[in-house]
Amino acid sequence: MSEHLLEMAGARVRIRDGKVEVLTEPAIRSCPLRQDLYGIKIESKETVKRVIEEHMAELGMYGPKRVLELEDKPVSFGASEILSDALSGGLIDAAVLVCEGAGTVVAAKPAVLQAIGAHMTGLIRTEPIEEIQVGLEERGCILIDRQGTVDQVLGFERAVEAGYRRIAVTVAGARADDARALRERERALGAGATILAVHTTGISENEAQVLAECCDLVWSCASQSVRKVAGGKALMQIGIAIPVFALTPMGKRLILNRAMHFSGQLVLHRAGLPVTPEGKQPEPLV
Repeated sequence: MSEHLLEMAGARVRIRDGKVEVLTEPAIRSCPLRQDLYGIKIESKETVKRVIEEHMAELGMYGPKRVLELEDKPVSFGASEILSDALSGGLIDAAVLVCEGAGTVVAAKPAVLQAIGAHMTGLIRTEPIEEIQVGLEERGCILIDRQGTVDQVLGFERAVEAGYRRIAVTVAGARADDARALRERERALGAGATILAVHTTGISENEAQVLAECCDLVWSCASQSVRKVAGGKALMQIGIAIPVFALTPMGKRLILNRAMHFSGQLVLHRAGLPVTPEGKQPEPLV
């Protein structure tokens, strides 16, 4: 028996004892990525509920039979795909991310990282699911506690304590101050933090500024502020519908490493950033 609070397409969602309740209307009317992945042209409470229930049925998410190893990479340049390839390529030693039923997790196996993050959306709060916690630990993961706490800074500290030195950390856009705190902690602890900002829809311009100053990679999601602030400072952009902005050489390296592992065709060309053609973006940008 557990309860989880999350956001998907800007809608607030509660999952209680395996039942999905969409609490608010989606903030996003349409999203090119979600149309590509799930065939959704117009977002609604019903489409949000359907996608989550599909994840629960296919991957066991939010329940005791959750899939904890995954080779499939559904998003061309998603955070889990980039980090999974970074682990395989030796660019990082471990990643700190969030999993429902477990909270903040330190993972060092590509297939486990991919399973956790492939369809994870904006998890706000989660309660313990013992089977998920035990399964992650059996696969070498570190949990910061058994209560499902989400604390990425503490997760970074635990990763350092475990002996990892090149550590990727995902942070939610609404918790931009975590990125600044991670930069302070990496200097104090003598370890490197590679910071990826995800779930940025609806953040303020000030939050976008913090992310642009502190992160290596920032996903634009449906954020107007990220496109404006991070896009103008970026060294590289991958994608045009949901641009991913590299703000540092390490961010560029992660993108190029993923490109090396990507089996599809790609084009790379010089351009002023951001490149965000009308008619290709989520609607509305918020």
